[in-house]
Amino acid sequence: MIKYIILIVSILINSISNAQVIIDESFSDWETAGVSVTDSQNDGVNGLDFRDMKIKDDTKYLYLFFNTTKEINLQSDNNVSLFLDIDNDENTGYKINGIGADISYFFGARYGFFYRNGSTIQIYHNNIELISLPTVTSDSFELAIKREFKAGQYLVKMNNNIRMFLVEDTPSGDKIPDEQGGTEYSFSNNLFNPPAFNIEKKNPSHLRIMSFNVERDHFFDYEPPYQRMIKAGKPDILCFQEVYNHSASNMKNRIQFYFGGTWYSSKIGSDLIVVSKYPITKSTDVDGNGAFLINKEGTNILIINNHLYCCDKDASRQKEVDEIMNFIRKSKNGTGAIPMAKNTPIIILGDMNFVGSNRQRKTLLEGDISNESNYGPDFLPDWDNTFLEDATPLTTGFPAAFTWNSDNSSYPKGRLDYVIYTGSVLKKENAFALFTRELDRDILDKYQLNAEDTDNASDHFPVFVDFSFKNSISTNELNSKDDVILKCFPNPANDYVNIEINSKFNGLAKITVFDVTGRKLYDKSIDLEYGINNKRLDISNFDMGIYYINVRGKKFSGKTTISIL
Repeated sequence: MIKYIILIVSILINSISNAQVIIDESFSDWETAGVSVTDSQNDGVNGLDFRDMKIKDDTKYLYLFFNTTKEINLQSDNNVSLFLDIDNDENTGYKINGIGADISYFFGARYGFFYRNGSTIQIYHNNIELISLPTVTSDSFELAIKREFKAGQYLVKMNNNIRMFLVEDTPSGDKIPDEQGGTEYSFSNNLFNPPAFNIEKKNPSHLRIMSFNVERDHFFDYEPPYQRMIKAGKPDILCFQEVYNHSASNMKNRIQFYFGGTWYSSKIGSDLIVVSKYPITKSTDVDGNGAFLINKEGTNILIINNHLYCCDKDASRQKEVDEIMNFIRKSKNGTGAIPMAKNTPIIILGDMNFVGSNRQRKTLLEGDISNESNYGPDFLPDWDNTFLEDATPLTTGFPAAFTWNSDNSSYPKGRLDYVIYTGSVLKKENAFALFTRELDRDILDKYQLNAEDTDNASDHFPVFVDFSFKNSISTNELNSKDDVILKCFPNPANDYVNIEINSKFNGLAKITVFDVTGRKLYDKSIDLEYGINNKRLDISNFDMGIYYINVRGKKFSGKTTISIL
């Protein structure tokens, strides 16, 4: 019996460690890895200090995870470099750190080299089919590199045994591992198995939203690929960005031609159009972005369609998202341009251009406003006094969540398009970014798509998310469905409160405390372990009243309330 138990446990462990990696910023699939390296701490003399590196693979990609002690932008302004010895032969390639590197890639510079027979060939992200997330600043990153690719005249194939290391390529910069010879990795050759997806709704009653940056009116210049993708997706509400030279009626007429029936449309600002099969009852400008109130069979839905500033304009993007959250607060309070009844679903979507600081994304999800003097205090933006939810649509045919790709750009694939929503009243039922390049022929034929449609249409993909509407549920019911269960005692309390956190996950989390106005009174990071965790909180300076306690990690959350006497 014991040997059978050992066999079953071994099979379970092996299946977990061999699970398909998904590049989606959750990092949960890295809890087990084929190879895991922990770096010595405080040896990053010039600032960047690596903490961990983990490696996995399948028959198509080499996957890599790493984290550091400080946040960086992996796509620019860094000196992080990867060296790969793909034949595990020190005598071939570029000799460095005890390996013969056949491939180097410099993430901040966005290029690398392939070394073969004394030749050095420059390569870019599109050669190695690099996928890396997040595209905003972070201390943790995951990436995928194709195991077989073209570099000049060479067809490059990784052997089953390779060596590699990461380094901050500066004088005395940190590297992982510290030892000469890098880290050896043997491919497990797990079958490439990208996540399943549904182009059709799972239930006809679900509400399907589409967001699509159509690249400066290219929709009207070369309509067929757009038409095929939109008709395949069959959205109920279509949110377009970069429609500068055409009206809302122009776009509505095209959608009515595709689907028939009566459609409604509105345009805000220079390029933002919403077309809906349900009436658009109000619309208004929000610092260059657009808010649209849509009435679906008696239920109001607030949609904020966005096209934030591009590229290195972090300050301009921050101003925009601060104003968006200020607008939502006023709308919830009934004092804004579009006042909302309690529990009105809110969906924030569009081309967010989140490519710099992660601060703007944090503001939209958490209500953490940067300029409080101009845009008001921080607040919890969902109706149940929690953060908003990120739909994170996965890319069709890929184990990843990128929504933008341009083979001619120096920047690799990225996640620029978002759908953020009030999870208290909406349930995400389905989400995908339609990238036709890797779809199987039977799927292309079924939905009358061409493999080149996404590439021929725009550098952004159409993003589809399906929602169902939740009924009102009690706080206790909400807690029972959370990933971490919170208990507070004593409750009511006065000088202190003990918080018992029962977690299903290991990882970094943040405890925040808000009052009933949404004002943040406490904000601290903690390391959670699986099971029971205890935290004692001093509340002696808090006023009498009701307070909301939230615990949130990258992919888990929990919440409860306390009263202070």
